[in-house]
Amino acid sequence: MAAKPDDWKRLPFGETAPIPYQASFNDAEYQKITQGLLPQAMEDKWFAYFDNSSLYFHRSWTGQAVYLVAFKFSGGCYIVTEAVCAVEILERSDAAYQSELLDFLIQNFLLGHVRPFPLPAGLNEQVPGIYQHAISGTEYRETAVARKPWWKFWQ
Repeated sequence: MAAKPDDWKRLPFGETAPIPYQASFNDAEYQKITQGLLPQAMEDKWFAYFDNSSLYFHRSWTGQAVYLVAFKFSGGCYIVTEAVCAVEILERSDAAYQSELLDFLIQNFLLGHVRPFPLPAGLNEQVPGIYQHAISGTEYRETAVARKPWWKFWQ
């Protein structure tokens, strides 16, 4: 069953800015995209729904509106005509990275592919995998990382 706008907590979009996301999808892929994504567990980080030829992504815990992607049918496939990101997200990142992250979300969560998680340039994590988990949740297979015993975690 397709996710609908009122299936989850969501906030309206504030100011947005375009991101350079370009993609096209065949009919089968488009049908999967239109199903959206409903969080199933607390660890799931995204709510996505399709409405009026557009795909919307919101953070599941806060309802924050993050991405909006508009589609049109042309030349036998569905093409992205516009992709925007919340300005408050872009203030902490850049449009090119947000485009890569949006592609990761669509490819992995909506289409079922297994694509690598894009890390932003210059990311300095004390514990590898924390950023990926905060952004993508548990739905994506994380690369196993060596972990310290819990009692040495803060050392």
